[in-house]
Amino acid sequence: MIAPPCLPLRRAAASAAPPRSSAALARSLAAAALAASATGCLVLSPPEYDEPSKTAPVLTAVFPPQHVPIHIVGPRAVKDFGVTVLSEDNGDPVLITLYIDYGRRSLSEKPYRKFTMLRDVEAGTIAGGQRPFTVSWDTYDFNLPTEGECHTITLMASHDLNGCFCPADRDDMSSLTWQVINCDPNEPGCPAACPALDCGGIDAAECLFCDTPEYLDSCSDR
Repeated sequence: MIAPPCLPLRRAAASAAPPRSSAALARSLAAAALAASATGCLVLSPPEYDEPSKTAPVLTAVFPPQHVPIHIVGPRAVKDFGVTVLSEDNGDPVLITLYIDYGRRSLSEKPYRKFTMLRDVEAGTIAGGQRPFTVSWDTYDFNLPTEGECHTITLMASHDLNGCFCPADRDDMSSLTWQVINCDPNEPGCPAACPALDCGGIDAAECLFCDTPEYLDSCSDR
């Protein structure tokens, strides 16, 4: 026996006797839907959702506060940095790197004096909220530069690094910076703070950053 052709749900409901109330209409529609499903004509497919677009990581400092310089006393000190990251990662971990004197052009034409890879943060989502993590910096292992007393330590997050150990995409990076002063704050002459690098003035020639277009292009093939 050949099954009768399926009628659209609205037409099947209309073929029934005209209901006298909204309740009767609801019962008529339900009956039509049941009849359609019994003949295998009602096909419900699950809704399709687009995967959220990946976003640049956003870092927030928890401790120490960025406006308070960190004084390093002695040949060795271990400093902990508490940070949160918020991003849509699409399954890719967030790479955390650390730079000494980031933004100051080095003698080897890099935008930092020293670099180290710290850790990966497990992939997450915007809906999951901020993800806290802590990194430890050992000044003995890192060898703080001896040129002068004022330095900066920059923590950076990205999903991918290029051949220059910088974020591969200038739109996929976030950073936090603290001042580091290599002297005892109780000693005469030890500064309480250091002037910022003036990249729009007399220090402009000394400045170089990972997202400088020319530098980013030169690193893409390495």
